[in-house]
Amino acid sequence: MGQMSFSLLLIVIPSALSVLLLVIIVLVKKENKMLSRQLTETTVSLELTRKQFNELQEKHDKMYEFQNSLQVAELTTKLQKPRLNAQNHVLNMSVKNSPPGKYSNIQSMIQQGMSIEKIAAVLAISTHEAQQLVNLSKIARQ
Repeated sequence: MGQMSFSLLLIVIPSALSVLLLVIIVLVKKENKMLSRQLTETTVSLELTRKQFNELQEKHDKMYEFQNSLQVAELTTKLQKPRLNAQNHVLNMSVKNSPPGKYSNIQSMIQQGMSIEKIAAVLAISTHEAQQLVNLSKIARQ
C-alpha cells in the first residue's frame, strides 16, 4: 500500500500543480486583458487631450498675433498723433488744400526751426521735396 500511495502521490501532486498553473495562467491573461484595455483607453484619452491642447495652442497663437497687431496699431497711432497735430496746426494757419498755400508757409516753418523731416511730415511730402522747397525759399528771400 505504501507504494500505491506513493504512486498516487506522484500523480496527484503534478496534477494539482498543473491545475494551479492553469489557474495562474488564466488569472494573468485576465489581468493582461484588463491592463491592455486600460492602456487603450489611456491612449485614446491622451490623443483627445493632445488634440484639445493643439486647438487651444492655435487659439492662443491667434490671440497673441491679434494682440501684437493691436499693439502695433496703437503704437502707430501714438506716433502719428504729433504729425497729425502738426498738419492741423499748419492747416489752421490758413493753409487750405491748395498747394501754393501749403508751400507758402515753408518760410515760417524754417523760422520755427523745423527740420527737413518734420516739414516733410507736416506737408506729407518726401524729405527730398521738402529740401528742395527749403532751398527755393532761401533763394526767394535773397
